[in-house]
Amino acid sequence: MRIALAPNAFRGSLTALQAVECLSAGLRASALRPQLQLIAMPLADGGDGTLEVLLHGLGGTRHSLTVSNARGAPITAEFGILGDGKTAVIELARASGIELLPRAERNPLLTTTYGTGELIREAYRRGCRHFLIGIGGSATNDGGAGCLQALGARFLDADGHDLPQGGGALQHLARIDISALRANLAEAQFTILCDVTNPLIGARGASRVFGPQKGADPEMVEQLEAALTHYAEVLERDLGVSVAHLEGGGAAGGFGAGMAAALGAELAPGAPTLMKLLDYEAKLEGVQLLITGEGKIDAQTEGGKAVQRIAAAAAARQIPVIAFAGTVEATPSTLVQMGITAAWSILPAVTTLSEALANAPLWLTRAAQMLGNTLSIRC
Repeated sequence: MRIALAPNAFRGSLTALQAVECLSAGLRASALRPQLQLIAMPLADGGDGTLEVLLHGLGGTRHSLTVSNARGAPITAEFGILGDGKTAVIELARASGIELLPRAERNPLLTTTYGTGELIREAYRRGCRHFLIGIGGSATNDGGAGCLQALGARFLDADGHDLPQGGGALQHLARIDISALRANLAEAQFTILCDVTNPLIGARGASRVFGPQKGADPEMVEQLEAALTHYAEVLERDLGVSVAHLEGGGAAGGFGAGMAAALGAELAPGAPTLMKLLDYEAKLEGVQLLITGEGKIDAQTEGGKAVQRIAAAAAARQIPVIAFAGTVEATPSTLVQMGITAAWSILPAVTTLSEALANAPLWLTRAAQMLGNTLSIRC
């Protein structure tokens, strides 16, 4: 039986590759074992795990660099260079991620993407000219200004002084100078892998939707909204690019909007772009069953996340799809609309979150073994 194993990460417990290993171990321990042909197709959508998934699928090397975290403290962050030697894979969360900060330091008025710019700068120095940047999991709301500062851009106040880092400082922006930035990155092309479609400003914008998740109280949210609104006006005036309502421009606190305006970056949906790079649709040829999963299957899954995208691709080929998750909140009819034939929680009983995270590898393996035993009845 030819089975594709295509899980996303189970956040907080399993990477996508680890989830593939658990599924494989469970199936191989089942009564279905003699009839198995397993195909590893780990998923990512531009958030955590993008680097790992692309290096696994396309080959390449890992590199480490000491950079600034979102509050300016030194941290060691990894980036990848694919086998062509010209394509860098960078996860914003590895330098500017929210999980790198204790709760007391999460303040989007002050957090910066400067460290992500340092990773880009180093990859360019090493010869990379195409950049794939996954931007999920950020701690920031600075419109990518910090990253652009690290790459040579100047954000100046009315007195001609460089602005301090952080989203709040953008309210004092008077002028943008990107002459050095463009000279420093003359040959670079950027693809920003977005996992949401929110615009930079407005009711669905970066500040109002994601600001509270990053530590902003209601007053801070309004400050950030005003700062990004002003930022968009200056970007359009000085650079001639309108990004206020650009689809995906609000991802990672406006990172995509800033990169699009200053560097002509392409904003691309994360999951479909990675699936195309990894040629996953071609790998579905001859597959009889696809197993996917993630930490929680809910409305966000339905909104075009990686699990929904691979399920739709499989359903289009009439391949049944089984999904495992820690929590399944989607209704059976919603699952079918997503292309998922059936979905189950891997939890064996009511449990605490900490217990679920700690035991996810064991429970996912057991769930896969039980599925294999069930499938063996008809095979």
